[in-house]
Amino acid sequence: MNVLGKGKAAVGRSPDYAHTKRIIDEIARREDGAVDDVPSVIASSWRRCVSEYKLDRSRHKGPEIVTTNEFKLAADPLDMLIHVAKPEIEQLMGRVAPSNYVIMLSDANGIALDVLSSAPPDQALRRVGVCAGADWREEQAGTNGIGTSIASGAAVTIHRSQHFFSNYSNLTCTAAPILDAGGRVIAALDASSVVDLPEEMQPFVLELVAATVRRIEQRYFLERNRNRVILRIETGLAGAQDGNGLMLALDDNGCAVEMLGGTGGDLRVTDRQEMIGSPLSDVMEIHWQDTGRGHEDVSAERIGIARLKGSDRPCFASLTVPAQSSGARLAKLAGTSQRVAKPQAALRNGGLGLESLAGNDPVMREHVRTIRRLVDKRLPVLLQGETGTGKEEFARGIHEAGSRAAKPFVVIDCSSIPESLIESELFGYETGTFTGARREGRRGRVAEANGGTLFLDEIGDMPLALQTRLLRVLAQGEVVPLGSAKPIKVDFNLVCASHQNLSKMVSDGRFRQDLYYRIAGIRLELPALRARADKADVILGALEIEAAHLGFGPAPRLSPAAFAVLLAQKWPGNMRELRLALRYALASSVGDEITENRLPTWLNLDAADTCDEPVIDDPVTPDLIEVLERNNWCISDVACELRVSRQTLYRWIKKQNLVRPS
Repeated sequence: MNVLGKGKAAVGRSPDYAHTKRIIDEIARREDGAVDDVPSVIASSWRRCVSEYKLDRSRHKGPEIVTTNEFKLAADPLDMLIHVAKPEIEQLMGRVAPSNYVIMLSDANGIALDVLSSAPPDQALRRVGVCAGADWREEQAGTNGIGTSIASGAAVTIHRSQHFFSNYSNLTCTAAPILDAGGRVIAALDASSVVDLPEEMQPFVLELVAATVRRIEQRYFLERNRNRVILRIETGLAGAQDGNGLMLALDDNGCAVEMLGGTGGDLRVTDRQEMIGSPLSDVMEIHWQDTGRGHEDVSAERIGIARLKGSDRPCFASLTVPAQSSGARLAKLAGTSQRVAKPQAALRNGGLGLESLAGNDPVMREHVRTIRRLVDKRLPVLLQGETGTGKEEFARGIHEAGSRAAKPFVVIDCSSIPESLIESELFGYETGTFTGARREGRRGRVAEANGGTLFLDEIGDMPLALQTRLLRVLAQGEVVPLGSAKPIKVDFNLVCASHQNLSKMVSDGRFRQDLYYRIAGIRLELPALRARADKADVILGALEIEAAHLGFGPAPRLSPAAFAVLLAQKWPGNMRELRLALRYALASSVGDEITENRLPTWLNLDAADTCDEPVIDDPVTPDLIEVLERNNWCISDVACELRVSRQTLYRWIKKQNLVRPS
């Protein structure tokens, strides 16, 4: 392949000739072992462009822009990363704005997803691909900041003529790959400028971009593990700033499920895989200080001194739990006998809060994002889902998330009030309206909700005649008590719930269509417990809550067999059934462990052995080994991919005698 191009233009008259010849000469020089002033990372990229990608400089017409659908497919999986990276990108822009830099965030394939500039969009920059949707893969755009940083896995600066294609020879691009906890490239961050910057400034910008990437990786790690306990290990007080420290996300048994850092500086972890899935005591010793004892703040840190196995150098250690978790979890993982505070978030007004209710389930977390965005927009909310899925708890969370949190939250269960009394219960009545009425009359529950939130539970059980009156209240914003002609103005947020299919009830003529459209401004379906992606976490969280209600200190742990039974249940009664089962187990257990024989007999105690999860009988099944290796033996990721519990996965591994590679 002739990268010099064809015809007379290539013989000496082409303005690209000198640069092209330099690239060819450099590739040949490197192959002969000679050294030039071109950095090796750039020379290697030039070689790839010529030998692997077969790029022809004479035919390059500029950047490729992906289609709208391709852009969406690239951006959607990185929604969380884009969100957590934004403040760091803005901070970086503040540092480099005087030099007319533009910041780009790309996906792992080099497609620019987000572009930030301190000045209005520049058409000249767009023409050379500094825009959202531009494809900066090395095999398409040649040597460039984004593509070469992804291909090399390192932070790079590509200065002007170091680009493979002359279209980009006015750009100075500094980029670094963004890695996930498993060391895989998931994105890249680039700072590009058309200003001919002095050479001594380039290392400064390179360090700024690299430091920003380290902070983005840390933010992303913490957001992914926002409901897990985080252990930080630093060699010095500055470790948290330089990004060379170690962060571990722990499960409730104190085993690391994800790990970030430990690859640079003084703290180097030689066997990262040994840490994943292992108890902390197997890989390090930590001597906790007394600062955490007796602390009532459930988000308090434990501080200590750590020593990694095989190293005598002491390190700083800190342990934090999620804000919605309990002090019992902190005490358990820190291995102390500290006095534990009851889970305040769980007991406050009987509500858990939206974040706790959502947990790590993607459907619930999307519901919470919707509510956070629309809670004060005067839109009525309709919650649907099976009985026991926590619709009232979620409604209370909606109330507490809005601007009316300090006002009344009035609950009316339409299925539990006798039909003969429901009208007077909702709308109130005047003195002497009917025999047996209170002498002073009654205000009515709807009027009591004025200024706050009215929650109508099981609204599908409301009689048709009463639906007409409720529709009038919602349409006119006023209620007329029985026996009165004087309306009372009311203003409230409305949340309704039903386990029935209201749209089908409308079709069957059992629910008013006009009322349905009045109450269903935001429609959310709460998943059943058996369908939740975080069922294991939900069970452990419910255990803590029930233990606190019964006056326990730290919640007793569940034996593996008992936990397997609970995970395998179908839970037709959902959270209501789960909490009752845990209350029974707590009340009947002795000691600090709940064993299988302490679970209520009405559970299917054989469920763990007869559940409909796929069972792998072949001891050398290649599929299981392949999934384990692809996920670097991260048990949580493998269990998530196979859609089974961690306990089931451990059982499969033990049954097949699989051993983590050393």
